[in-house]
Amino acid sequence: MSSASRVDARDHFDELVAFFQRIEDIDTSELGIDLLLARLDEESAEDYDYTFERISLDQELPEDLENLVRDKVEHKQSALESDNIRFSDYGIENRNRDQTFVQYEPTENIPQFDNFERLLEGQRFSHTTYTEPPKPEFQAIRIRDADNDQMAIAFLNYSRRQIMGRTSRARMMVGSEKHRKVDDSLISIPDRVDSIYYDGMMYIFDQSRFEKIFDYLAEYERCADDVIDRIEETDIPFHDFEMFKEAVYGNNRVLRLMYKVHERGVYEDMDLDDATYIRDNFDTDVKFEENGDGEMSIKMDDKRDVWAVLRFFNDDHLDSPLTNEQYISLSKQDAG
Repeated sequence: MSSASRVDARDHFDELVAFFQRIEDIDTSELGIDLLLARLDEESAEDYDYTFERISLDQELPEDLENLVRDKVEHKQSALESDNIRFSDYGIENRNRDQTFVQYEPTENIPQFDNFERLLEGQRFSHTTYTEPPKPEFQAIRIRDADNDQMAIAFLNYSRRQIMGRTSRARMMVGSEKHRKVDDSLISIPDRVDSIYYDGMMYIFDQSRFEKIFDYLAEYERCADDVIDRIEETDIPFHDFEMFKEAVYGNNRVLRLMYKVHERGVYEDMDLDDATYIRDNFDTDVKFEENGDGEMSIKMDDKRDVWAVLRFFNDDHLDSPLTNEQYISLSKQDAG
């Protein structure tokens, strides 16, 4: 959960826009503008440790990269001011909503951000190319002001499709009259920014790509491990616990829900009495089964039943104080 207020984060986003406006008229040769590639460090014992290397650029490209990032940031600011998009703290549930968001998240809340600290130190990195192995995981455009006091870092997910002609037998450059043969592959930079860092805050323009860059799947899996270990310690038996685990780890959407279950934490105190109450008082889609000894267990006919099971462990069953009716709430919010 974000620890910054929405008002403060929105003001901070305007400061990011002001940063780009301040450097707009400065000669790019006086600015530190780096195009960096991140690759997994194959020699590291950590699962998500990166090496960062710099692409050598000619004198025209840094300005193009600066303009790319500025345009995307200013476009988002304009859309926010006209209420065409929403400004919100980061939440995994936003991914499945119809609205378009600019989301914010303090970097202290991003699980893998420690692996990115080297980008903030202003250091220079050794050179690389896009075609060197292993493939890049993502790319970053790092922009510093002339005094090297402030910086913004735009993150873009990487796709092999950026290397044009990588598998072509013959490559040609389009000319005004005739096509000219070229020997090297062409590299394209996407016309987008997926997220951007500025002064301790991350602004998220594309949630799916942001989560991929910052390895949120690894965090979802870690939280799923915690939830599953705790559920195994309860006295609520499963007819087939292995099917439940396979359903969780085999579906990224389920893993995201497990993250929400973990954050809410109510599953830690659930017991067999809670399961009995749900079975006796709710028209629930959670299936229960009794064995010959009268012991009750949760039953899944197939892996699709995992959604109902997780609604139970997320405490999505509510008693209405107004109607004395029982409900299943799929998007519950605390009233406090």
